[in-house]
Amino acid sequence: MLQKCLLALTGLLLASAATARDIDHMRAEFSVMLNGDATKGVNTLSIDRNRDQYHVHFSLRHWLLDVDQKASFTWHDCTASPETFSYKAKALGVTREERLVFDKGTDMLLYQDKDGDKLLSAEGGVFDPVSFFFEARCDLIAGKQAFEYKVARDGEIKSMPFKVVGTQALKTGIGTLDTLIVERDRGNSKRKTRFWVAPELDYLLVQISHEENRQLAVTATLSKMDYRLADEG
Repeated sequence: MLQKCLLALTGLLLASAATARDIDHMRAEFSVMLNGDATKGVNTLSIDRNRDQYHVHFSLRHWLLDVDQKASFTWHDCTASPETFSYKAKALGVTREERLVFDKGTDMLLYQDKDGDKLLSAEGGVFDPVSFFFEARCDLIAGKQAFEYKVARDGEIKSMPFKVVGTQALKTGIGTLDTLIVERDRGNSKRKTRFWVAPELDYLLVQISHEENRQLAVTATLSKMDYRLADEG
């Protein structure tokens, strides 16, 4: 469950919106708290843009977990079109790998893991675990308070609803930032996943937290960031 929480970090840092300039380049680091205690784990995220093509690389090196995640997709007018996604995690000596390949011509996607290949329908718009955050950023900039996406994860297509639940002045490694708090709507589940995004930083992610149960809570907070917008010199 820790790896699923940290996997989500790749997301809201990205993308462009109809009323915002595209991110041309980004490098960011997040510090990790586990059950309220600081750890030596560091998340790094890199984003590179070539016209309408985005390449995202997320890496986590932690004593509990190693994660490497990559995604490629096109982006135009607040619409993400996933192409490939790969994920590899090693935790307590156990390695997990999966890969997604999207075929725009047939509206199908190929899911691959250690058990083999599986074809899934991508009709109606299905995202990988990274690209849907780009559209979420668009929705936040547009002022939406609730939104929902279909995401391919663990060999299934899952519906993931989110809602804005408040605001907070949040302390980060680059200063105190005014943020919106976005929560994944899990119904009556006791599990809780929240994201903090900073409008003053082009609605980029500055913190994520996940509470799996009373024994497991993880928080990752922005410690360093460098980014350039597409129309800057």
